[in-house]
This record gives sequence, C-alpha cells and structure tokens, in this order.
Amino acid sequence: MIYEPRAPAPPLGHAIEVMFFLDGYQPDHRRERIVPNGQMTLVIELDGRERHVFDNDTGDVRATFRGAWLSGLHANYFTIGDTAPGNRLMAAQIAPGMSMTLTGRSASDFADRVVPAVEVFGDGITALRDRLAADAEPSQRLDELESWLTARMDESLAPPAPIATALSRLRRDTSVPLTELSEQAGISHRHFVAQFRRFVGTTPKVLQRIWRFYAVFERIQGQAEVNWAELAAELGFSDQAHFIREFRAFSGFRPKRFHDAGHDRPNFFPDDD
Repeated sequence: MIYEPRAPAPPLGHAIEVMFFLDGYQPDHRRERIVPNGQMTLVIELDGRERHVFDNDTGDVRATFRGAWLSGLHANYFTIGDTAPGNRLMAAQIAPGMSMTLTGRSASDFADRVVPAVEVFGDGITALRDRLAADAEPSQRLDELESWLTARMDESLAPPAPIATALSRLRRDTSVPLTELSEQAGISHRHFVAQFRRFVGTTPKVLQRIWRFYAVFERIQGQAEVNWAELAAELGFSDQAHFIREFRAFSGFRPKRFHDAGHDRPNFFPDDD
C-alpha cells in the first residue's frame, strides 16, 4: 500500500490541514464507519469505482458517488463502502472554518451531507480528477491537487477574527465555557452562533462535543488498559454516564466495545456488523 500525505505550505496550508494519495489499500471488510472529527473532506477517486453511503439504521444504500465528492461536517457517524481491494484515491482535509475559502458557500450548506463535488466546484473538478487519474508519481499528483486548490482559494472568505479566535481556543481546550467564547468575541451570542454556523457548519456547542469526543479516540490509541472514569473526568464530561452517552451518540459503540476491538485508526474503522 502507498500512503503519501502532505501538509501544504501557506496560503493553502491555512485552509487544508493535510491532503494525501492512497493506493493499494486492501481492507478485509466492505464497509467503514466514519466518526465526526470537526472537518470537511474533499475526496477524489482514481479507480473508477462507485462508493456508497449507507443508512445507519437499515443498512440500505442512501447515496452513491463516483469521481469526486465533498463530505461536510457531520455531527454523527456515517457508513461508507463498498470498500474493495486496490482502492486508489486522493483526499484533502479542510481546516475547520476555512471551507468557504474554497467553496464560496456557507459551511452549513454541507452539514451532515455528502455531495457530488461537481455541484460545488463545477466541471473543473471533473477535469482535475481525470488529470489526477493519469499515470504519475504520488508527489506529482499532490502537486497538481495543491495547485488546483491554491488557484481556487479566496482568502477574503476566511472567518472573521472573533470566529477564528473562538475556533483556536476551543480546539486547545474543549472544556472552555461557551459563554466565554461569545463574550470574548465581542458580539451578541445570537450573532456569534450564526456566524460560527456559517463558517464552521455547526454550532459551538456541537463542535465542542465533537472535539471532546474525538479526543477520547486519540487518547486511547495503543493503550492496553483505560481508566474510563478518569478519562471522562479529565476531558470534561460531567460523569461516566454522560461520557458513555456521548460516545455512543457519535460512534454507535460503547467505549469498551470499541477499545476491545483493537481499532488502530481514530476516525474510521470496520463496520460489518
């Protein structure tokens, strides 16, 4: 398997945290569960195969994509597939709050949705996909993607200082009281929440919950034993029952069951139940 990531240099690095080329991924399962991490992601398939999004409750196909698609910020897990041997694709993970610099649209337009990228970027994304699918070294493909995204980027659509500051603080400390964020912003609470939703795709409260939940995944990776009560208190959950409710709401699993399964990736894992 080939996995080549790249963190772009500024100015694109302000909008894209990481992009990568993946080839030869051969899972032993057909579906994967994607859990929220507070990001939007542009995905471009290079193998000509369809990908599906499945209904979490029924398991039925909810949507089918080919070529390229944009996954908005999700507040709950979703399931994708069918994964098959030899996957080849590229992806760009968009920094929270920065999607408008690339799409020109409110992040809330894509909340809890996966949409065909052509609906967002027009025919240019189809031409880009065809160029990326041509034989080339991974670094050359990443150069092409970086160049295309840089050309699209409009830095004037970056979030205003109050929203950018709130995002930075919330990412550093998921236990910060939300009232402090709106007070620090120096605008009314209603306006603060509306602007936050416009640039981020969800409310400060939901993003705080997502990042606090995601911190659990990062903390338990590689840990043979976990003191769940201690971890819940350390990350700001009111009690262990609150922690378990949040974990199940965002991932569909109880914490111990997830940990015992030994998943080695923090935001997506097999879902062949």
